[in-house]
Amino acid sequence: MTSKLRLGVVFGGQSVEHEVSVVSAMEMLQAADPARFETVPFGVTRGGRWLTPAETQAQLDRTDAPFQKRMEADVPPLLERSDVLDALRRVDAVFPLVHGVNGEDGTLQGMLEMFGIPYAGCGVAASAIGMDKALQKELFVRAGLNVTRGITLFERQWADGRDAATRDIETTLGYPAFVKPSNGGSSVGVSKVRSREDLGDAMRAAFELDRKVLVEEAIDVREVECGVLGNDDAQTSPIGEIVASGEFYDYNAKYLDDSASLVAPAELPDGVAAQLQRDAVRAFQAIDGAGFARVDFFLTPEGKLLVNEINTLPGFRPVSMFPLLWAKAGVAYRDLISRIVDLAIERFARMRSRGHMANGRAHA
Repeated sequence: MTSKLRLGVVFGGQSVEHEVSVVSAMEMLQAADPARFETVPFGVTRGGRWLTPAETQAQLDRTDAPFQKRMEADVPPLLERSDVLDALRRVDAVFPLVHGVNGEDGTLQGMLEMFGIPYAGCGVAASAIGMDKALQKELFVRAGLNVTRGITLFERQWADGRDAATRDIETTLGYPAFVKPSNGGSSVGVSKVRSREDLGDAMRAAFELDRKVLVEEAIDVREVECGVLGNDDAQTSPIGEIVASGEFYDYNAKYLDDSASLVAPAELPDGVAAQLQRDAVRAFQAIDGAGFARVDFFLTPEGKLLVNEINTLPGFRPVSMFPLLWAKAGVAYRDLISRIVDLAIERFARMRSRGHMANGRAHA
């Protein structure tokens, strides 16, 4: 009889999406197939400290309001915690659910590769690119994909040449425009700027989260999204649409209220859905994606598709867009978890056969 696969679920972390990650993990831990997986939870505090599975479970058992539960503990750093490292050593695969810094930016992925542990989702380089909105736009353009017009500014550039940068924004993009941290998620730190008077505050808010900021044109569009699943033979989901009631699909609309609606499958003109799915795979391949991702698009009134961004660790609650889209394709949430873990083990086996990863304990 084949033993269960010990699946480590790592969540929490240092980003502003900490509480979102905790909710996602709680729902995944409950949904993962108990006949196939023995789940092993690893909470990471806002300070970046890792908890043992027992410590993590104790925190999960606390009664907290939704999106207010945090992993909190005064414990030593990971390298000083042999009990955490020993528990991590015993897992067969890891499903990262840590958003932002030291989670979806390639750092956690690199650590797991050095430890020889298969993990779900994109590799080191693809994860890093997936966090950097400015860098991924450059790769999308090289792949022949359409993107919105934008300007990238570093904090030092803005500090030393604010007037020149402002003129460049106004000449190239005009108002309104969106200002966002280049590395970030869940629309945190994103502002819509309507005039020069709004620009300074928007830039300060973005620079509080990242040293690099992306300023993009604001255009009248529909926001549509597509899930990608696979390694070399990536498949696409049906198309979903975000219908936001506010200025844009911000953090509150995503997680804290019901003002936005997710429509799937989206009603699209003939041929647009097929083109969007092809472009989603091209975007996935442009960053050398693996496992799964969600590609977000803008659709203009004229029918032109623009790639907005790729999310290598999309929201993973059952009610999040990525799982919803695959449910529309007939892949239930529990089965989606299993398929993503299978892709992780498949990718690991190929990398190990080429000598690109330390030897591990993965088994099917």
